[in-house]
Amino acid sequence: MEKQLHILYKAMAVMAAVMIFSVMSTSCSAPSVAEQKIDLDQAQALIDRSDYRSARSICDEIRELQAKGKERDANVLGRLSILYMKLSDAVGHEENVEYAYQCFLEAYSADSVAAQEYYSSLGIDDMPQGVLLAGIVRNAIKMPDTIEAADSVVSVIADTMVAE
Repeated sequence: MEKQLHILYKAMAVMAAVMIFSVMSTSCSAPSVAEQKIDLDQAQALIDRSDYRSARSICDEIRELQAKGKERDANVLGRLSILYMKLSDAVGHEENVEYAYQCFLEAYSADSVAAQEYYSSLGIDDMPQGVLLAGIVRNAIKMPDTIEAADSVVSVIADTMVAE
């Protein structure tokens, strides 16, 4: 009987260890792209409510996830760049513009077609930040191929603004 209890306790300990490991590995996994997009919606809502510190915290977390992650998403990075520009408009801080710049470049690096589609379809509320950011990128980059890409983005955004 004592031996059976000992075996039962060992089995329970193994099961508990497996359950703890499962919970830890699930809770430590990075949020999916869909979850990151939901978090970006929340960051936008926080900016709209002038809660810039909380919005910045969300943006920083997603930027770090995108930098470390295996699957960078051009749409997430593009959206981040616009949110950082909005934060810069609201509270300044040069690093907001720098992060926007980095996210813009990373969006094109991750998927240039998706990035182009994202920036060319900016809504009226995001266009001022998109035009300003594209101008910053165009003026900062010295490589000919990238300048053409930045010029293309600026012209698409400008054409969109004129059409509306």
